[in-house]
Amino acid sequence: MAPPLSLVFLVLAAVSLSASAAAAVLPRGAVPAKSGYLPIPSANASLYFAFYEATEPVTPPAATPLLVWLEGGPGCSGLLSNFLQIGPYLFAGGSNGSGGGSLSPNPFAWNRRFGLVFIDSPLGTGFSVAPSPAAIPTNQSVVAEHVLAALQSFFALEPSFRARPLYLTGESYAGKTIPAAGSLILATNRRSPEPERRINLRGVAIGNGMTHPVAQVTAHADIAYFMGLINGKQKREAEAMQAKAVELVKAERWSEAYLAREGLLGWMENASGVASLFDVEEKRSMLEVAAALVPLLNGDEVKAALGARGDVEWKMCSAAVGTAQREDVMKSVKPAVEALLQRGTRVLLYGGVRDVRNGPVCTAAWLRELEWDGLAAFHGAGRAVWRTRDGGRGSSLAGAVQSHGALADVAVYGAGHFVPFAQGLASREMIEDWVFGDGLFASGGGNH
Repeated sequence: MAPPLSLVFLVLAAVSLSASAAAAVLPRGAVPAKSGYLPIPSANASLYFAFYEATEPVTPPAATPLLVWLEGGPGCSGLLSNFLQIGPYLFAGGSNGSGGGSLSPNPFAWNRRFGLVFIDSPLGTGFSVAPSPAAIPTNQSVVAEHVLAALQSFFALEPSFRARPLYLTGESYAGKTIPAAGSLILATNRRSPEPERRINLRGVAIGNGMTHPVAQVTAHADIAYFMGLINGKQKREAEAMQAKAVELVKAERWSEAYLAREGLLGWMENASGVASLFDVEEKRSMLEVAAALVPLLNGDEVKAALGARGDVEWKMCSAAVGTAQREDVMKSVKPAVEALLQRGTRVLLYGGVRDVRNGPVCTAAWLRELEWDGLAAFHGAGRAVWRTRDGGRGSSLAGAVQSHGALADVAVYGAGHFVPFAQGLASREMIEDWVFGDGLFASGGGNH
């Protein structure tokens, strides 16, 4: 089925924006090389994207990897990570949510070695408009189908990109979308009679991911207790709430299970007194900075520079998407991770240790249930200390990594839920080393 002409015209109009016009409202390096809307024919809709080419590649253009970033939420915009974590320019918000702020070059941008593609997914997220509330996907199967369709539309814009190694990356709730989309890509590649339609997926990277909730929800009490945030009596109370959430998941009472988990986390936040379980030591959260980003991204000139529709109001996160996917929250995509590993697709799991909600201990909880023939060897592997190279100024302790075969698991020190926000240098070294198999991810491991 051919995409509707209106969507085709929208894509062409968005990606043909002149750099000189865009530079008037954003620094030149913050203007995407390509941006606009990628048709999703099955939904008669489109997903917004922004693409930045590698600035200092170490590979020939045809072999320079492409990283696709999907944000969490569900329903949070990829532009959050573009302007607050890994994009070429970082936004520094005004104090006390004043709405002011400025953009400056990101010294730890992920598009140094890679082409970087931000996609607002699912429909209804960021600049991606849902034709109606009913069009917002309610499960990961449909979200994955839309991501795959968006990637096919992206490659149609620039066919030479198709052969480049592709990695799906993201954080938080994207811990469900990334495996779902990745396993769908592999399945589609296998049955595609047209080699020119296949996608060169090499790996997936998930930060502080929500992937197998029924196991992850059992870890919160232990994390908070051993951090010293709650005492033994409170730990037992939290464990009882966790057990109730697990019981509801097993009964497939999805909305109730979601509310049970949210109730547990809210109770723990109140009991511990921390500002946020996303990062128990944060002084100013990424979301506070993001609040000042809203007026900037809703400016007419900035929308035009980004190739976004002028009639769309950009929001950090969509309440409509969150509502639509409420019954999806406690469902698992563990089988999709298993499918990736069984096909030899590389999987990187990383997490900031200050995150009580979805940190490394939560990841360890669901990895124990992974059905993969390399699991025993993975658990028997050593845990290597990781130090950054620190740009030649001496190394600093960054975390630890455990790996075997296609699977790598990284604990990042000094960070919570949003790892690149807290540890820009470490996160960039991690993703570059992982993609290229260098440093701590080189054969045999070892310290930096």
